[in-house]
Amino acid sequence: MSSWTVEATSHLIGELILCAVVMTAAVLLIIYCLGFSFSFSISEEPCIFEIIDIAHVDDDSPYSMNYDSRVALWYNPRPPPEDASDAAMKEFWKRLGVHTTEPDRTRYYVKNDMYPTFFKNGQKVEARILTMEAHEFIQTHHTGTQYMTGKGSMWCPNGRIIVDFPNGTFRPGDVVRVEIRDTRTDALISVDTYTA
Repeated sequence: MSSWTVEATSHLIGELILCAVVMTAAVLLIIYCLGFSFSFSISEEPCIFEIIDIAHVDDDSPYSMNYDSRVALWYNPRPPPEDASDAAMKEFWKRLGVHTTEPDRTRYYVKNDMYPTFFKNGQKVEARILTMEAHEFIQTHHTGTQYMTGKGSMWCPNGRIIVDFPNGTFRPGDVVRVEIRDTRTDALISVDTYTA
């Protein structure tokens, strides 16, 4: 009885891969030695306006659980703390010439120039909110919300806004995401995720 051994090797594929790796390394070395630098910037999803609380108890009776769904938003003037791995990645990208853009946390935002979109567990919440200014909110054709609070027409650092959704919109354990966009350009201003 004879035993058959089958070996499948492809020297051509191995040589092509080795050649590609060597050529890529050579090009990068030449670029580095000639002093070329890569300069482009990346921006992560900005998180300026944070969800700090989602209330589940009745506004009038603090011991009555009615899944009230009041979302409290806060303008955080301080960037979130970085851990060691975040700082190392930033330094790595910086050495490659990639600049990260940080959001401006001192700017006063016109509330009427922004609108929020809320998501629950990855699904868009059926709510139409056309402004972040409470006074203007009353006059707009809004759906899926009961009321909004907040002082003044500008959202400044440490300012708060509360958006009250119908009871039962958010329940404990739901993952809630808010995206706040510019009404004129639809540019993303801030994103935050919070577990109710």
